[in-house]
Amino acid sequence: MTDGSTAIFLVVVGAVAAGALLWIFRRRRRIVLQEDHYTKGLELWLAGELQGAIASLRLAIEAEPASVDPYLQLGNLLRAAGDARRAAVLHRTLTVRGDVPEQKRMSIALALADDLIELKQWEEARQVLDELETIASGSTRFWRSRFRQWFGLGDEAAAARALREGAKKTDPAQRARFQADFELFQLDRALRAVRDGHPAEARQLLRGVQARGPWEGRLNFVRALVAAREGDFAEATEIMTAGLVAHPEEMRLFLPALQDVLLESGHFERTIPIMEAACQSEAAPPALWINLALLYEKLGERAKAIELLAEKAGDPNLTPDVAAPFLRLLAAARPDADFARVWRFLRMPSASRAWRCRACGAKQPDVLWVCPSCQALDTIGLSPR
Repeated sequence: MTDGSTAIFLVVVGAVAAGALLWIFRRRRRIVLQEDHYTKGLELWLAGELQGAIASLRLAIEAEPASVDPYLQLGNLLRAAGDARRAAVLHRTLTVRGDVPEQKRMSIALALADDLIELKQWEEARQVLDELETIASGSTRFWRSRFRQWFGLGDEAAAARALREGAKKTDPAQRARFQADFELFQLDRALRAVRDGHPAEARQLLRGVQARGPWEGRLNFVRALVAAREGDFAEATEIMTAGLVAHPEEMRLFLPALQDVLLESGHFERTIPIMEAACQSEAAPPALWINLALLYEKLGERAKAIELLAEKAGDPNLTPDVAAPFLRLLAAARPDADFARVWRFLRMPSASRAWRCRACGAKQPDVLWVCPSCQALDTIGLSPR
């Protein structure tokens, strides 16, 4: 080979090598950029900056269109941001792609099921989850989605089974939570059954709830409602009064129901000693004092009722909204002096409150333990109207 040919050969080799290096550099640069956008998107999501996270994940997709994870997470993020419809479109696109790794397909299908559940497309969600059951039976996410899907379809027995299966088949660390949620769901079903006038059905549902479990107070509350619905006001009063003393954290459940039962019951004498003892406790809520005052009034012992409230005068929780049931009785009888005396014992009214789901914000006319709007468990509590 002549010197000229050698020089040309070296130039060609050098150009090819430079081109290869440039291609490798550009490809690595694209991958690094894609990874940076993807990582940044996840970091922004964790920080609660949803719109910035969406923008970063879109840049990651533009940089590496063949990737899967940015598409998957962008869909999840869109659903979290309230756009489940576009999330479903993205996830459906991934389900028909032939280049998706097999280990990713379950995550994509579960994501699509969650999109459909958010859209309340219950039957479509059921079809997706049916196809997954044989390969996803150990997945916590699968059984949570299964519960919401069956509840959305109105099959509460199947929804309960989903929670029971989760308590049997998921990671041991999750099983206790599934069991507790199953029992809470049964309590919710029993509560609705007794309100609808079906105490026998409620009793049947309560059999799956542990007497000394995490929901002991709520269990006693529903048992008391069942007794009241069956006409056993004495038993209902005893259960509610004992439950109120043992579980003051559930006073918002027991007190209104106890008031209703007391107005129906003709056995006040069995209740008064229990109520009087409970009112001596420092933890006794003001509404309990009002219920005892109502009992005294019912027995014609108004002086004892007013004396009881006079002893509590100055307590910041003794407000007109708490005392309203007793005040209504006084106003109906038009005893101006007595009404004025009780009014002076009270503090300024507190804000009116309502039952509301902390997860989705939906209002409820009464307490429930499963939100009918978003299927969340144990998220309904009292909040300002």
